[in-house]
Amino acid sequence: MASLIDTVPEEVKLKHKLALPEKMGEFHSLKFIEEKLSKNRIFPPERVFSPDPPFFSFIPSAVDYISLSSELLTAYTPYQPEVSQGLLQILFEYQSMICELTGMEVANASLYDHSTALCEAIRMALKYTERNKVLLPKYMRKERKSVVKSYMESIGVELYEYKIEKETGKMNLSDIENNLKDAACIYAENPSYFGIIDDNLPKLSNIVHSDDSLLIVGIEPISLGIIREPASYQADIVVGEAQHLAINPFYGGPSLGIIACKEDLKLIHLMPGRIVGCTTTIDGSDLGFSLVLQAREQHIKREKATSNITTNQSWLAVRAAIYLALLGKEGLKRLAARIFLNTQKLKRLLEDFGFTPSFPNATHFRNLLMNKEGIYKIQNEMMKRGYFFGKLLGNEFDFFASSILLGVNEYHDSKSFEELKNALSQVIRNV
Repeated sequence: MASLIDTVPEEVKLKHKLALPEKMGEFHSLKFIEEKLSKNRIFPPERVFSPDPPFFSFIPSAVDYISLSSELLTAYTPYQPEVSQGLLQILFEYQSMICELTGMEVANASLYDHSTALCEAIRMALKYTERNKVLLPKYMRKERKSVVKSYMESIGVELYEYKIEKETGKMNLSDIENNLKDAACIYAENPSYFGIIDDNLPKLSNIVHSDDSLLIVGIEPISLGIIREPASYQADIVVGEAQHLAINPFYGGPSLGIIACKEDLKLIHLMPGRIVGCTTTIDGSDLGFSLVLQAREQHIKREKATSNITTNQSWLAVRAAIYLALLGKEGLKRLAARIFLNTQKLKRLLEDFGFTPSFPNATHFRNLLMNKEGIYKIQNEMMKRGYFFGKLLGNEFDFFASSILLGVNEYHDSKSFEELKNALSQVIRNV
């Protein structure tokens, strides 16, 4: 064994034995693990009001039953169409569903998450326009912005963070127009980080395209059951997070990134990841599926490829396709309506306890930003009562030091809102 570490310098080698516990058999190992796990705090979905992904969502049992088949259980997109027609067809259906949701013409077979999908979309825009400036919302998820900065600052891309309107929380179009010149693209989220549905997108699209820039839109896919799809206001690229269409949270993941674009051959050739296409057999008697446009990818184009993504989230894309097929159009509308109504119920409930909306004239979906003095104590007390009660924004934005961002899910019903009301009444009384 000593020969295995001969190349390790002496000055960095450990000089004493590690204080490792005695080895255990299976029985005692399981007891040890159970003891450690018992210290975790478990929040049922009905008591989770988190505004950030991963979200809790009801995943039908059929999704597990089908997707756990051994022939589907892989993160890879198949290179051998002759032995993978079933998996390729499911991925093609996933792409088709994403296109139907967003109104875009082309979608790929998955990316890692919303953040990396956004970075890939920006890289597409940089190459497409041959410009070097990007506009981002000032108020977006800290982690998402951090990923963008990691991608872009190392290659010298100029980033400008545009403002929002104080009363509505919508994009400040004047600020955007004044800083758009020579930008490769602008990124806008609808709904926004604060859950605000922004009807300025059609106006923004006109402003962006008048300068020959590209419009990248970040979506919450379920919201598209009731709000306008990005294609209706001429978005060029759409990105998003589809984790909650596929799987519930496991230690913060896994995630499923959406990316789709309009029918523009130059843009399509810049899109990263696998794309599954549909054709017919030689005699025309049946459909066939295979990977298409592979010459644009890194396993062929090498260092000249837009992206180096290979292993992706195909299995989660399969699960999302099954989920959406089970849900159907009407099911998606009902689910979106439920989440929208839950957002309004939460807002009214909080207002009854003296919370005030940060943007009183805004319409929200899923997420809601509220103000309240003593919010740190309130959140801490709610945690003690078994509630994951939102996210404090003081560490992200100084302007929202007394604000809390909350989110709803489809598990919330009249009973869970009544229980929340009772818990809040006790907390507010004692804080």
